[in-house]
Amino acid sequence: MRSGTGSSRFQSQSATLMLSSSTEFREVFQFAPEWEPLLRNWDGADRLGMSDFLNRVGARAIFLKAQGLGPTKEGFIRLLRDHYYLPILQKMLGSNQNLRRFLTQRYVAFEDQKGQSISLAVEIASKMEGVLIKQLASGAEDGFKVLLPAYMQRTVHNAVIDFIRLEASWEKSTLQDVHLDPEQDDPRSTVADDLSVTPENQVISSEQVSQLNQLRTHLTQMLKDAATPKEPLMVIDCMFGLGLTQHSVSGQEMTMRECCEKLNIQAETMPRRIARCQVLLDKGLEMVRQRIYKQLPSIAECWQRGLNVNTASRRELTQQLGMTEGEIERLIKGRQFASIDELVSTGVIKPSRIAELKHKGATGAFVPVELNTCTARDIQDILGLTKEQAQKLVSERPFKDLQEIVAKGLVSKTDAEQLARRGGVVKSKVADSRRFDLNRVSIDEILSLGIDNETANLILKIRPFLTWSELEESLGADNRDWAVLRQKFFLGIVSA
Repeated sequence: MRSGTGSSRFQSQSATLMLSSSTEFREVFQFAPEWEPLLRNWDGADRLGMSDFLNRVGARAIFLKAQGLGPTKEGFIRLLRDHYYLPILQKMLGSNQNLRRFLTQRYVAFEDQKGQSISLAVEIASKMEGVLIKQLASGAEDGFKVLLPAYMQRTVHNAVIDFIRLEASWEKSTLQDVHLDPEQDDPRSTVADDLSVTPENQVISSEQVSQLNQLRTHLTQMLKDAATPKEPLMVIDCMFGLGLTQHSVSGQEMTMRECCEKLNIQAETMPRRIARCQVLLDKGLEMVRQRIYKQLPSIAECWQRGLNVNTASRRELTQQLGMTEGEIERLIKGRQFASIDELVSTGVIKPSRIAELKHKGATGAFVPVELNTCTARDIQDILGLTKEQAQKLVSERPFKDLQEIVAKGLVSKTDAEQLARRGGVVKSKVADSRRFDLNRVSIDEILSLGIDNETANLILKIRPFLTWSELEESLGADNRDWAVLRQKFFLGIVSA
C-alpha cells in the first residue's frame, strides 16, 4: 500500500519537478517509496537524473534496500543495472584516456568510439549486476562497496586494459604479419555464414561434451569411493561449481574464502585457511590429473598436446610432463631450445626419457621475449635473470635496444649476451608503428630502413609490384632483406 501511495504522490508533483526520466523514478519509488521525500527536499531536484539521485541516496542505503526486498529484489537490481551502473559506466568509459587514445590511434571515427564505449558499458554493467547479486547472497557487511563509484572506476580501468590487450593481440595475430595476396579468392566467399554448423565445429563440440561427461562421471565415482580422500575433491567441486555434492550448485563458482566457509576449513587465521584451501585444491587437481592419465588417456592426449618447454611454467613441467626437479632446473637454465630433441643433446634429460615427453605433448619452439612488454616472470623463467634483475628491467622500461640496458647498468654485458641468446629482444616502437608503400617510396626511405643499395635500386627499377610473389621472384627467395620488406612495407594499389 505504501508503494502505491508513494507512486501517486510522485505523479501529482511530476510537473513541478520536471524530471528528465520520470518513468525511471516511478519504477524506483515502487520499491523504495521512502526515498521520494528525499528527492523533493534536495536542491536542484529538477535537474537530477536517476544515477545522480541514487548516488546521493548512497551505496550503503541502496544495498540495504536490496537486502530487505526479498523475492522482489530482482526487479530492483535490474533498475540499478540500467539506471545506476550503466549511465555511470558510460560516463567513465567516455572519458577514459587509455580507451580514447587506443581507438584514436586506430582511426576509429568519433561516433564509432561512442558506440564502442556503450558496448563496453553494457558488458561491464551486466557483470556488475552479477557481482552485486553475489554480494547480496553472501550477506557481507561491506557488500555495498560494489556500488561505489570508486569500485566502478577500478572495474572500468581493468576492463579497458583487458579490451586493449585483446584487440592488440588480435591485430598482432591477424594483421601485422599476414601475407596478403590480392590475386587470392576473397576468404569471405569460402566461409559458412554460421560457423557453429560446420562439420569440423560440430565434431569438436561433440568431442568436448563427451570428454567433460566422462570426467564428470569419474569425479562422481571418486567421491563415492571410500578409499579416496574427499576434502580435496569437495574443494574442486565448490570452486568450479560442479554441483556434485551438497556443498555446491552447478554453474556457481566460489572463491577460496567462500570455499573455506562452505566446507568449514579450519586454521588460526583467514590467510592460513585460504592457504590450506590452496593445498587441498592442488592435491585435488593432482588426483584428477592422475585419474585422467590412467583411465582417460584420450582426454589426456588431447588436453596436453603441444606444451612448449621453452615457455612452460614449473607447475606445467611437473604436472603435465612429469619432469623431475633436477630436469626442470637444467631445462630452465638452458633455455631456449630449437627442438625437443635438444633436451637430450644438452644433457637436460636422459635419452630414454625423450619418447615419454613427446608422447605427453612436449614440444620445443624458440619464442622471442619482448623486454618492453613481457612479464617479470618471463624474464626470470625464460631468459634466466634473477628476480632483482627482472624487477629492475620492468621498472626502467621501455628501452630502445639491448645496448641501452647495459648502458644503464641494469645488466652486465655478459647477461645481455645471454638475453639475446635465450630470445630477449627489444622492438622499436617507431619502426613497428609505420609501414610504407613500396610502390611509391623514395630510394632514401628504402635505404633508411636498412635495405642495401643494390636491392633498393633494383626495386625502383622494376616496380610497381602487384603481389608479393612477384617481388619475391624478382629479388630471389633467399634475399636477406626479404623479411624487412615484408615487415616495413605494403604494396599500394597502382592504377593502370
